[in-house]
Amino acid sequence: MGSTPELPGAPAPPPLPEVIEGRWLGRQKFDPVLARQHSAREALVAGTGPSTILLVEHVPTLTLGRRGERQDVLWSAEVLNARGIDVCETPRGGQVTLHAPGQLVAYPIIRIGWRVREHIVRLGRVAQRLFAELGVRDAEFRLEHPGVWVGPHKIASIGVHVSRGVTLQGIAMNLAVDPTLFGALVSCGMQDPVMRNAADFGARPIALPDAATRWAELFVEDLGVPLRWAAEFGVVG
Repeated sequence: MGSTPELPGAPAPPPLPEVIEGRWLGRQKFDPVLARQHSAREALVAGTGPSTILLVEHVPTLTLGRRGERQDVLWSAEVLNARGIDVCETPRGGQVTLHAPGQLVAYPIIRIGWRVREHIVRLGRVAQRLFAELGVRDAEFRLEHPGVWVGPHKIASIGVHVSRGVTLQGIAMNLAVDPTLFGALVSCGMQDPVMRNAADFGARPIALPDAATRWAELFVEDLGVPLRWAAEFGVVG
């Protein structure tokens, strides 16, 4: 278990769940999955639903976080429509982020209390472990621009939203995204083109369901709880 060291006076962590339920949703539009996250959080808060990890590959989408600005979307509405790219708002922190086929997105809906930093660090650490298993060397988590980096290039982005101690949103890991799509936006407010794929740094090809399975296994291992998979078959929403 790779928890962050306790800080003096830090609040006690919430109790660990007995089990986390994993669901692979396949390729989906962004907004229905965001609505599903909200529903899962309400159920967890009410005590009627489990802690959950939703894993998904989104259709091409630009998401605007709470600090996102439309000027950071560089392509015109006509070009976005021609390329089939949605633009959606999201309650997570951060600015503009790309979601697209070839990217694994993980949304843990779990109790973290006030331990937002610890949760963000865990998301990055688990992604770093997955990238290492795929053959990416020298990947590192950076908190100042939350995500996983290889030198000056970012291969995973993190943005979360916490309400009543329960998180949603999570981490997007670029495995083999169409690189031309990175030109549609100013990623995370940084003017230089920093976004790249893990494949650019030696990651072996992997099917998205297999990557989702392994990321979830590594996440619950790091947290120290069992994983239970729910039967689910993903289709384009």
